[in-house]
Amino acid sequence: MKHGFLWFLVAFWCLLVPVKAQTLIEWFSAQNATNLAANGISTMDASFRFELGVFTGSFVPTSSNTAQWSANWNAAQRVRYRTDLKRFTGSLTVNSATAPFTAGKAAYVWGFKGDPAAGEWILFRAASWTWPSAAAGPPAFLLWEAKDATAILGTINLSGSPFLMQAAAVANAVPPTTTWIQWQADELAGETLILPHEDADGDGTANILEFISGTSPLSRNPSPIAPATLASLSGEKYLQLTVPRRADRPATLIVEVSENLSVWNSGTGHTATVSSSTTSLTVRDLIPVSPAAPKRFIRLRVSPEP
Repeated sequence: MKHGFLWFLVAFWCLLVPVKAQTLIEWFSAQNATNLAANGISTMDASFRFELGVFTGSFVPTSSNTAQWSANWNAAQRVRYRTDLKRFTGSLTVNSATAPFTAGKAAYVWGFKGDPAAGEWILFRAASWTWPSAAAGPPAFLLWEAKDATAILGTINLSGSPFLMQAAAVANAVPPTTTWIQWQADELAGETLILPHEDADGDGTANILEFISGTSPLSRNPSPIAPATLASLSGEKYLQLTVPRRADRPATLIVEVSENLSVWNSGTGHTATVSSSTTSLTVRDLIPVSPAAPKRFIRLRVSPEP
């Protein structure tokens, strides 16, 4: 009786504990479908990535405001496009609904490749794709398939014929952010020299420079950063450095100057930003090369952001 009574109390207590909702979202495209690149001829390749997420606040993406998408995008999960299966597929467990992923928020799938200068994107959603609630209740199972969606950019064919998905060309707009960790996992999987300062392909360009410039860390290429130049300004000559960088690759770039290679300085009292765009950064020394300062040096320090 004593043991039986204890069992009854435990069972009764368990029934009173609310079950936290947990939702599994399976988001995917049909296997072995024809999915086209923006040119309408080539098929999607392994460079395409797909993300499931939401946009911040009341922002609504349209084909005319693509330049604002990235700043308002919040990704919940990223997957690769599988060329062997001709599809993408993701499985996301949702057990909370905190901002920006609040219950009822419109959910989208954003597929992309390329850089801020020229990319290929597709964005789509179905009216039923809303972020699930985290209220107490039984687990839920959601199936979000590409064929059921409507494209905001690019094309979706419900029938899958003559193709299921086709991306659209996009210029001068930043794609979703790719962090150093994501890039490292994508580009350096199975390698040993994977740290930012290391050089996986031995071409003299550190991995972190390959990251910010968009070059491959496993293919030997000339340095993406050109040597410093002398810029003319008001009759004076100043050391100047131009750094190619992708705005979708978060990193801290610091240009430093020196007169002796021992003491290095940076910041507004030592350097000036000549130009800063989504594809490059140009910085110059504030001290001109002159008889009074015949030796000037300039260098770049880079570190990945979290």
